[in-house]
Amino acid sequence: MSIDNEAESRFWKELEFRVSREMRKPSFKKLFLWCDGFAPEQYFLNETPARIIGKAWIGDRQEVWKFTLSLPPEASSGQNIDWARLLPTSDAGGWLSIAPAKREFEVKLASRGSLANGCAS
Repeated sequence: MSIDNEAESRFWKELEFRVSREMRKPSFKKLFLWCDGFAPEQYFLNETPARIIGKAWIGDRQEVWKFTLSLPPEASSGQNIDWARLLPTSDAGGWLSIAPAKREFEVKLASRGSLANGCAS
């Protein structure tokens, strides 16, 4: 499935920068990683949990890593996704998990507000 609307396209670009900022925080900083782009490949919007998987370019070697983007329950179809509200706020925590040995990471999203102050609802 390709990115078919401007809001989703903007979301992936903004998520790239948000993931990179999160990777600079103390809990990840020693890994010396950043994100340099996403390529969503498969959309599983009618499954529980709804998710998108694909590739991302990570670090100075531009290694290709696998990512899983877990969506909140209200994002059950492409028409219901409010892409702008999914980006984690600057004070959100606990939404990024990295497995460097596997070259994989997971982004667990919730609607804006439910991850505020690092507390998932």
